Amino acid sequence: MVRTHAVRWAAALALLLSCLLAVELSALASAEPPALVEEQELTEFIGIAGKKLKLHRSRDAKSPVLRTIPSGTELDVIEKGRKWTKVLYDGAVGFTDTKFTERVQRRDPFGGNMPGVSTHVALARVLEDTSFVPPGRKAAVKLTAGTYMSVAQVREEKGEERAFFPYMRLDRYASVPMSKLALEYFVPWERAQPGDLIYAFTTFYSTSRTERLNEGRMANIALACERLDGVIVGAGEVFSFNEICAPYTQENGYHRAPILSGTADSGFGGGTCQVNSTLYNIVLRVPAVIVEMNWHAQAGVKYLPAGFDATVGARSDMRFRNVLPYAVRIGFAYGDGVMTALLYRASE
Repeated sequence: MVRTHAVRWAAALALLLSCLLAVELSALASAEPPALVEEQELTEFIGIAGKKLKLHRSRDAKSPVLRTIPSGTELDVIEKGRKWTKVLYDGAVGFTDTKFTERVQRRDPFGGNMPGVSTHVALARVLEDTSFVPPGRKAAVKLTAGTYMSVAQVREEKGEERAFFPYMRLDRYASVPMSKLALEYFVPWERAQPGDLIYAFTTFYSTSRTERLNEGRMANIALACERLDGVIVGAGEVFSFNEICAPYTQENGYHRAPILSGTADSGFGGGTCQVNSTLYNIVLRVPAVIVEMNWHAQAGVKYLPAGFDATVGARSDMRFRNVLPYAVRIGFAYGDGVMTALLYRASE
């Protein structure tokens, strides 16, 4: 009897151990491997470690750390996401915090747009006062005659030709009838002649007179746009936003306005970041090298999709190098809640 019980216990223990081993093997099989690689061609994108980064096995801060990446290291970027960026570093493929994986851009600046950006085709001038209702919204947005804005698509919808464009952070385009607009199509950079429009990009802002400090914000937007309008960036030169618009002080003409900061909700120069972000979105869409840029926060701002804003301030700038074989001229049009940055081939 004792021997029978011993045999049964041994059999049960063996069965338990085999089950545990099976579970462990199954977990190992399902876990994402560290994806170590010995050789790989250059990735299409590069970035910079904005601080000391951890390369995680998966898109989870609690997942194993494959490598520690020193601040300032150039990264081979495979895929950029809102929260996590997939990178190759020191023979391992893993994931880094997107917020601190900075200046992600094409290795070859002539290789096309950055991933995730919308492609625009033309600059529209509003011929007469009109309005549009953004997708999913109830309130109409007014467009006054003479307003300039970039257009992403022109197509027919329900028997009417319409111009489509992004609005704020919405994932669907807004539109207005083409009968209300006059279009100037962009000229591809390689065919552009002096004076030709290469690109334009638009963001929208509030014109409320009752929102706290919003009048100051509108005044700051106007001031920064006027200072940037007509700036020439020569071939090979580096443009600095702060060089033109800073310091952001009352003495330099700026008003107190709302700002995105961890220490204050208002400051002089609030609104200039939207001017900078509007220009930055042209830089993402033409051959250029981003030398410096900084986000507001990982959540982004209300006037652009997350990850496509760029802040400026006393300790942050937006700088890019013009790699085109000719000088370019920056232009700005603003008013009635619509701000448009423009990029031309400069006249010789």
